[in-house]
Amino acid sequence: MNLGLKEILKESDTCSAILRIKSFEALHIVRTTTAEFPHGIVTVDEASFRSSFQSTKPMDEALLLVVRKYGEKILLKESDRRPKASKKKGRKRSSLNSVSKEARETIDEWEGPAPWDISTGGDGCPKFLCDVMVEGLAKHLRCVGIDAAIPHSKKPEPRELIAQAHKEKRVLLTRDAKLLRHEYLLCNQIYRVKSLLKNEQLLEVIEAFQLKISEDDLMSRCTKCNGRFIQKPLSTEEAVEAAKGFQRIPSCLFNKNLEFWQCMDCNQLYWEGTQYHNAVQKFIDVCKLNE
Repeated sequence: MNLGLKEILKESDTCSAILRIKSFEALHIVRTTTAEFPHGIVTVDEASFRSSFQSTKPMDEALLLVVRKYGEKILLKESDRRPKASKKKGRKRSSLNSVSKEARETIDEWEGPAPWDISTGGDGCPKFLCDVMVEGLAKHLRCVGIDAAIPHSKKPEPRELIAQAHKEKRVLLTRDAKLLRHEYLLCNQIYRVKSLLKNEQLLEVIEAFQLKISEDDLMSRCTKCNGRFIQKPLSTEEAVEAAKGFQRIPSCLFNKNLEFWQCMDCNQLYWEGTQYHNAVQKFIDVCKLNE
């Protein structure tokens, strides 16, 4: 047991499972397994050998040959013992954070003018494009009479959103910080929504763009497709005929003498029932139209 590690490895009748011992420095192991070692042999006492033998692993034969041949040239530094973090991920994250921070500083507060502004040749009608992260906000905007479109595809690429907003002269509403790096392509046509809840998002957009909402505007757009309604309401008989094979009209409405409104784009039918009145009251409270 007082033999050096080099002698143990050279003895043919010793245990073939003996390998490097974790309690010793890697540099010592490398040097003691080299064919020629000028500084003598490192000895192993019985107690340390027995305690460390349990944690040893068999050394591959090819690895042992490499160690014996190049052992004198292999030197481990203190930095080699510490795990190294991925530099690539760190650079990517810091770059994204810097871009997002700069973009937020310029877009968090709307400065205008909006693309629908009359002074810039617009028609004066606010128009928005809500990406998938604020798609619920689009329905709320429609409920208060604001033109709010959604992307043509379910998972649009940034270039597709930019092209749609530019072509239709809309302001792109988003919570995606990655889209802010494309702000230079959409001058005054991108706004980052800061609120999380839909009612708060609606109020934020109304205040940021100084939108004028009246009670007459409520429920004046199709919440399904953003289309406009026909000018003249339909009677019950006309509504039943228009809904054939498309939409079911509850039979309990036949004797109530209600007026039906149809979307000119998707043909969806609406009527002023309990759900309609509850929605109107909800948005009166959310938009604070009574104040």
